[in-house]
Amino acid sequence: MVQFKTEKYNNFNKIKRFKDYKSKLKAELSDLKVIYTDMDGTLLNDVGCMIKDVNGKFFLGCLELFEKIYEKKLDVVLVSGRSRQQLRYNAQLIGAKNFIAELGCELVHNEGEKVYVTFDKSSYNYEITRGGRDLVKIIELFKAEFPGKIESKLEWSMARNHNALFFGEIDLEKANRLLDKNGYGGLSLVDNGFTKLAKQKLDVKHLRIYNLMPKGVDKAVAMKMDRQIRGLKLENCIGLGDSIEDLKMAREVHSFFLMKDAVERDSGIMEEISKYNNIYITSREMNRGWAEVIKYLAH
Repeated sequence: MVQFKTEKYNNFNKIKRFKDYKSKLKAELSDLKVIYTDMDGTLLNDVGCMIKDVNGKFFLGCLELFEKIYEKKLDVVLVSGRSRQQLRYNAQLIGAKNFIAELGCELVHNEGEKVYVTFDKSSYNYEITRGGRDLVKIIELFKAEFPGKIESKLEWSMARNHNALFFGEIDLEKANRLLDKNGYGGLSLVDNGFTKLAKQKLDVKHLRIYNLMPKGVDKAVAMKMDRQIRGLKLENCIGLGDSIEDLKMAREVHSFFLMKDAVERDSGIMEEISKYNNIYITSREMNRGWAEVIKYLAH
């Protein structure tokens, strides 16, 4: 059962728990074809591992489901902030062929046979990858505005094509106002959730992943392109994730499943959930929550 830590959460009547809608959803998703899934904190635990849960205990539930997933001809599409190169190796490990990289900047089909950029590059002239001059300036801006609270190194974004990686914990609205003020209005700093993947010597309570990227691009933008190219209907698709940014995926699927711990740890997520009517909360955390949903829907 989802346990809410504040009275505000207990009184929030728009929360839908997956366990209460299982039969209804299975009937509505009888023609399910595609599983769009976030990775860290969703298919994986918070340190990037599929075969251990959030408590470090061995958990093979997700791994064991892939035989059934492919037997039913379901397409697992990895949707992540990771680069195309990283995701190609990740996809190969689970037998997936299609994935969405850099938080929606690239849609990749058939292990890279086709790569689609999801935004108009003709009007985009920022250099924020591969040691680009704009990235250097923006790192300096952020470090001056948020001393000890944010970090980025040029090498973290050398293998990326469209967005740059930051770690920290800052006021995101203030950071984006700073970008606008300094001539970077076509860029946006996006919160990609909590992480334990990196160790940074920063004065923060909860380390978060941030992506600096083209404004208006998100995971749902790439999912919409994918659906259009492949002729997929909403009822053919579900999404799974664990962050406020992941909630945008709900626009392009019949049902979106949010991992339980996201509700418990992120104070701003309740307001965002209320903007959708197709978000369901799992009873388990991270990869155990992923297995909870897929075990039921794929059988």
